[in-house]
Amino acid sequence: MPTGGDWGPLKREATDFAQNVGFQSTAAQPLLRQYIRVRSNAGVPVGGAGPTGGPGGVGNSAGSGGSGSGGAGGGGTSWSAGVSTAQNVGGFLSRVGNVGLAEALREVGLGDLIGRSAAEITGALLDKLAGPGSTLDQAAARQALVELNDDLLKDADTFEELEKVLGETIDKDGLFAILLRFFGHYLYECFCRDFYERLIKKVGSSQAAQSLKSIRDCIESAVKAKLAGRNAKDFNWHGADGKKLSEQVLTEVLDIFEVPA
Repeated sequence: MPTGGDWGPLKREATDFAQNVGFQSTAAQPLLRQYIRVRSNAGVPVGGAGPTGGPGGVGNSAGSGGSGSGGAGGGGTSWSAGVSTAQNVGGFLSRVGNVGLAEALREVGLGDLIGRSAAEITGALLDKLAGPGSTLDQAAARQALVELNDDLLKDADTFEELEKVLGETIDKDGLFAILLRFFGHYLYECFCRDFYERLIKKVGSSQAAQSLKSIRDCIESAVKAKLAGRNAKDFNWHGADGKKLSEQVLTEVLDIFEVPA
């Protein structure tokens, strides 16, 4: 996990949380708030100059990695893989909502999958939208998309079922709500990748798993409370506008935990 600066106190706070997880049911949110601050303030926020002191800064972080395939996971920012993956997901789903699954697949070069099983299509889309997961940040974004797929598409087996589920989800929830859920998974995966090994060493596998479950439950409850029906189906997701909107949705998730002390 990262070292130096504010990471030292944060690591101690995470260990204390894991050691006392059964007695600190309200401690997950303050820990997440501090984690977001430290990770976001690792460098210069996107579109800004210098740390902001809060989670709204989608900050730069040295060593966050190179770029993934399909435009996902560009290097340089603390949450960059999540932002670029969300932009790709938003762009693809917006096209599904507008022109249908078959045409959307053609547009991203996956026309040969039309009519194939849902598992084959989602597997190919995982590589197309999230990239290879060659850095920790990219791996977190990729796993977050796997979790989102499980949330939304677990009952779809055929091409027709997949198209129906996607269409109904887009119409019912809207892309903002879908991306909020994606970023909830992404925040959890980032936390796990930064702390899991340390917690295993400090408190053992059982206690570590219990503490991470508390973190997941906290994130899921907060995201559910935040979900809104704003629909960005017709938005232009390509280029700077799509990136800006993805960053906005990420910021909304991070802001959930920026509550007054």
